Amino acid sequence: MLLAALSIQQLLTLDWLVNNMATRINPPPQLQIPAALLKDKQTRDYLRQVETILFQLWQRTGGDVDIIDDSQQNITSSSSRVSRNAARINSLELKEFEILTTLIDLTTDRNQIILCKNVAPITITLDPQAVAEDEVHIKRRGEEVTVIGLIDGSNDRIINVLNWSAHYVFDGTDWSSI
Repeated sequence: MLLAALSIQQLLTLDWLVNNMATRINPPPQLQIPAALLKDKQTRDYLRQVETILFQLWQRTGGDVDIIDDSQQNITSSSSRVSRNAARINSLELKEFEILTTLIDLTTDRNQIILCKNVAPITITLDPQAVAEDEVHIKRRGEEVTVIGLIDGSNDRIINVLNWSAHYVFDGTDWSSI
């Protein structure tokens, strides 16, 4: 009978620990040991050891920390960071580039990729009406290409290597070779 009562008490205490640790951060209540059991020294010592073991178990499993609440705060924090990053991504302006293939001279327009497949030398004139942050990519696939415009403070560039490309960005004053 004594062993059955002790086992039930132990099970109740462990059940209490498992079910209440997520919401309560106080130590588990001490077992109310019946006076009749405390009269026997061996039983009393045994019950004190069980109490000590349960308290140590409570401490080692993070008994004073509400793990579920902390996890929810971490999830909320992560969710907040995801929302901020999504807003940053959505705020980015993505440029759309027009892709042109040319065999003849031309003047660029805003945000273009130009593939030069010319059989004779040609001239590509950078847009004289460009606005800040306009971009132009020029790729030589044929004969020599001369790029006309104020580029990095000097006039004109020549793309004289087959399959070479140049990337230009307008800063509001002149074009920069990137």
